[in-house]
Amino acid sequence: MSRDDVAVLSNFLRMRLGEDEILMRLAKPADAGALSCAAAKFFRDTFGAANRPEDLAAYLANAFSESRQRAELSDAKNRVWLATIGEDILGYAHVRLASAQSGKVVAESRQVEIARIYADQRWHGRGLGRALMRMCIATAQDWGAELLWLGVWEKNPRAIAFYEKNGFQVVGEQPFLLGAELQRDLVMARRLTNEH
Repeated sequence: MSRDDVAVLSNFLRMRLGEDEILMRLAKPADAGALSCAAAKFFRDTFGAANRPEDLAAYLANAFSESRQRAELSDAKNRVWLATIGEDILGYAHVRLASAQSGKVVAESRQVEIARIYADQRWHGRGLGRALMRMCIATAQDWGAELLWLGVWEKNPRAIAFYEKNGFQVVGEQPFLLGAELQRDLVMARRLTNEH
């Protein structure tokens, strides 16, 4: 096990991206308010222009409420990694053990879902996404997962390319409800059983 893996399993990792020192740490229930604001902003920045404002508002109010973030952060089947400089959240990754949707497409008995992975647009292309993905993989391996999977909107080619670059392949599809609009997500997966 490398020094970095030890740091990941002890709930934090300090890293440098260019001249900036980033702290990757596990979120706690006390982070729910800050995570709620940051997560809604990242989602709005990513999908706002491509969706109706009323659908976006309805989704944000439900998916990123402070109470929902606190509940997820209090649930042992969820881990949320925050990438921060000081109090500023630059990005985050939310991984979930044995989520409800997992049986529809993915058949492995021990699986982990990347529920969300986002970075502030100012950090796109600077390696933060790769670092967050590394935390997702380390968490899935820590949980003994055979497979890591996620859903990605079919109209998000940048994200699809990022996931492919990180070893994910399309294995199916699933519906995604954004407000009143039913959309289609691609299900992408990466096998972990041969990784160390």
